[in-house]
Amino acid sequence: MRGATAAVAILVALFADVFAVHRAYANPIDYFGFGARGIGLGNAMSALADDFSATYYNPAGLAVKDALQLELGYLMVSPSLELDGEDLDVNGVRGFQGGLVVPGQVFGRRLAVALGLHLPDERITRLRALPEAQPRFVLYDNHPQRLVLTTSLAYEIVPEIVSLGFGLTYLSDTQGRLTLNGLVDFQDAGGTTLQTAVDVDFKAVRYLSAGLLVRPTRELRIGLAFRDEFDLTLDIGVIVNGDIVLDGASETPVPLVEGARLEVVSQNSNLFSPRQVVLGIAWSGFRDAASPRPCWTVTAELGWYQWSRFKSPTAFLSTSLDAGTLPISIPPNAPPLAPGFHDILVPRLGGELWLFDSEHVELYARAGAYFEASPAPPQTGVTNFADGDKIGFGLGLSFGLKDLGEALARPLWLDLGASFIVMPERRHEKLDPADPTGDYISSGTFFGLAASLRLELGEAE
Repeated sequence: MRGATAAVAILVALFADVFAVHRAYANPIDYFGFGARGIGLGNAMSALADDFSATYYNPAGLAVKDALQLELGYLMVSPSLELDGEDLDVNGVRGFQGGLVVPGQVFGRRLAVALGLHLPDERITRLRALPEAQPRFVLYDNHPQRLVLTTSLAYEIVPEIVSLGFGLTYLSDTQGRLTLNGLVDFQDAGGTTLQTAVDVDFKAVRYLSAGLLVRPTRELRIGLAFRDEFDLTLDIGVIVNGDIVLDGASETPVPLVEGARLEVVSQNSNLFSPRQVVLGIAWSGFRDAASPRPCWTVTAELGWYQWSRFKSPTAFLSTSLDAGTLPISIPPNAPPLAPGFHDILVPRLGGELWLFDSEHVELYARAGAYFEASPAPPQTGVTNFADGDKIGFGLGLSFGLKDLGEALARPLWLDLGASFIVMPERRHEKLDPADPTGDYISSGTFFGLAASLRLELGEAE
């Protein structure tokens, strides 16, 4: 039976390796932003977003404009994450970002529905489970390997002043089972005969977002956004059903137990995003009363992130064995240690400035910055969930191409954004001098570029 149990353990490892990866990633929406404009503003967008990115930043902003909007863009981020000065060769983040906003009117007030999409250009989904003692940047493991679909609805409660929006974001959970049926030889693994079947499900997980946008004057915007937490799980296992026999390789094996069953299941939290509440304010200046767009805007926001509900990403292995009358039992495994993350506040600041306007071209520049304290405590014990504070900067340009013909009464906008994030050195000193990992220093940088092309169809502004 020991040989059979070892074989099953190997099968669990092989089955898990179908989903496993060996490099880390970052969550491109939560950590890098949605759309080139937001990236250039340091993601200080809860009071400003009124394009497809509002499906993430604040869905209430969708009810501001009355033009059909189509936006196509691309994001690429190059990270460099180090432990003790050694680069972990973390893969970059690349993928399509874009969406569609469709406006309308109900009872004389603006209504808008929108769709936003992040599509990685390598894999639609990727899952990972690692031992808790293995050092890694836990918040960047495999998070962007998801097809993320956001849908939103916004309605103007008070014309030109108050709008309300709601959204749903869709991701996928993963559950899989490898089932083996046949004979298990109690003494000789070579006498074990099993037939396999694999069943894997990708189940949709939905989480809610909501937003409120108040515009008491033309110059002032106040945005309040809520994003609920989500927790994607990886649930895989092996089930062995069969008879336990002696001399299984012979034509007449000797039965010991009929209908025995062994189930080994590995479960872990594979992607967690905290509950978030963000309050933002934006103040704009206009050249004159007839100007459709401001000549400058300053925006600031403060976000609360409930990281205290972060679950351990370490896989928990549970086993159950029904071996009839045989005196065989499997002791339970200890659950993973609680990661001990804490809630954080994230301040952001951004601004846009009009640079140039002519008959055919408009040009805006933007910049932003933020500070995000690490929710992870110093890794002094068994776990090695490396992380550090993040200091982020954004820069961007926006080109408006005008007078493109009767079909395009509004400008065609090309947005470019760049971001640079620094994770200063953080020393993790172990309380146990005999800890196999020992003390280490974590640090990192991220450099990102984004571009998007936005088409608006409607009457001239």
